[in-house]
Amino acid sequence: MKIYTYPKSRSLRVLWALEEIGATYDNIRVELFNPTSDVKSPHPFGKIPFLVDGKISISETLAICIYLCEKHQNCTLYPTNPEEKSSVNAWLSFSLTDLEAPVWSLLRQNVFIPENQRSTDLMNTLRDEATEVISRIRFNSSHTWIAGDNFTLADIFLSHSLLWAKLCGLEIGKETDSYIARAMSRPAFVKAQEMNNI
Repeated sequence: MKIYTYPKSRSLRVLWALEEIGATYDNIRVELFNPTSDVKSPHPFGKIPFLVDGKISISETLAICIYLCEKHQNCTLYPTNPEEKSSVNAWLSFSLTDLEAPVWSLLRQNVFIPENQRSTDLMNTLRDEATEVISRIRFNSSHTWIAGDNFTLADIFLSHSLLWAKLCGLEIGKETDSYIARAMSRPAFVKAQEMNNI
């Protein structure tokens, strides 16, 4: 199994899932912004993350993670019970649409757009939108993690998007900050981050 990655990108989520599962894989770092590099993603448009597992090739972070969970059915990252799965899916949808959309756009402005080309109005709008979305996150005190008692894909995607929000300087409440810290202290995250930065 080969996973094509790039540091400080969504590929961290796939590596995190792989580490939580305990799967064996080869991590191949793509020189994403070096057109002359010999190391390229097999994706038709050079995107990462990209998974090759024998004859199977998969793009898109969530699709890769769900494939990994369904292949390794002994893991609890993606439940098979419809009720539990519906909660995980709801938080995945929230993370990828409501939360990630403004946060990623704001991060792009902060990191990839030259300072003299940034739009202050756009950044303020994105900041307000992301802050409002973050304020909607509610933790169930009877649950250990966001969707229940098991750590799931929902936690990987939500906590990683929230980490991006922190990098953007957005206000994060104590409970949410504690949640991020708990997720990031997991050995699988520490290992995935190490692998993603190689």
